[in-house]
Amino acid sequence: MKNLNLLNNKVFMSLANTANGDVNGATRFYYTQKGKVITAKYEGGVVQIGSIIGQMLSDDHFEICYQHLTVTGELRTGQCKTKIELLENDVIKLVENWQWLNGDLSTGYSELIEVVLN
Repeated sequence: MKNLNLLNNKVFMSLANTANGDVNGATRFYYTQKGKVITAKYEGGVVQIGSIIGQMLSDDHFEICYQHLTVTGELRTGQCKTKIELLENDVIKLVENWQWLNGDLSTGYSELIEVVLN
């Protein structure tokens, strides 16, 4: 695998999400990556605090488990398969297919885009 640190120290924001998701444009994701291991913290919008742990499956795919606490005190957890897309100027887009592991167990689709800090 050649993308062993592609996500390290990257910040992402929501570009799109299905209605059953908790993430919105105010949510920020702070990724770290060491080899195949991916971790992240996220917060904003209805998400008070969240964490992610996962692993790279190939150069452009990874899987994660996530959990977060909402601002109303609801604990949510889920799993996600993500495809990495490189856009113009090497901006990273994450295309996600996810499922809640508690609550209604529904599935969803979301997209995250890298926040490029100047």
